[in-house]
Amino acid sequence: MRKLRIVTVAALVLAMAFSTTALAAPSPMAGTVMVVVPGGNGTPASAKVSMPTQKQLEALASFISKDAAAAGLVPSVKSTIDISAPADYKGGDTPVVFAVAGLRNGANNVFAYILLPNGKTVVVPCTVRNGYVGFFAPAFGTVSIVELNVPGAIPSTALPATLH
Repeated sequence: MRKLRIVTVAALVLAMAFSTTALAAPSPMAGTVMVVVPGGNGTPASAKVSMPTQKQLEALASFISKDAAAAGLVPSVKSTIDISAPADYKGGDTPVVFAVAGLRNGANNVFAYILLPNGKTVVVPCTVRNGYVGFFAPAFGTVSIVELNVPGAIPSTALPATLH
């Protein structure tokens, strides 16, 4: 009887371990940015990612604040990174995808604010799917992913997906 209990417990522990792994959603890998270079062979390549400088952060924050205020919206910055162009990049719209936490699938109020090396800022709409944000970058630079919300409204990311 004792051996049967041990075998049953071992089977339950193994079943629980395998089912948890099999049923868990894939987790986005932080710090990875994949790009497909226009005119390249079509396979994604890793772009160099680094922390933005204080000067870049201040310039981008100032632009985001002014842009959101002009539209009557409240910005929520989700992520800011500096992306350097891959070695074989020659220009053109480049699809960029990276992991960003705190955004709901299909959100249509998410934008990439890109501070270019020449000081110009470009705003590009984003697509959000399963913890990843994708957009077409016209050039590389310091990128902030920003969710814009109506003042006084509770951001959709703060609400539970379902009520129990």
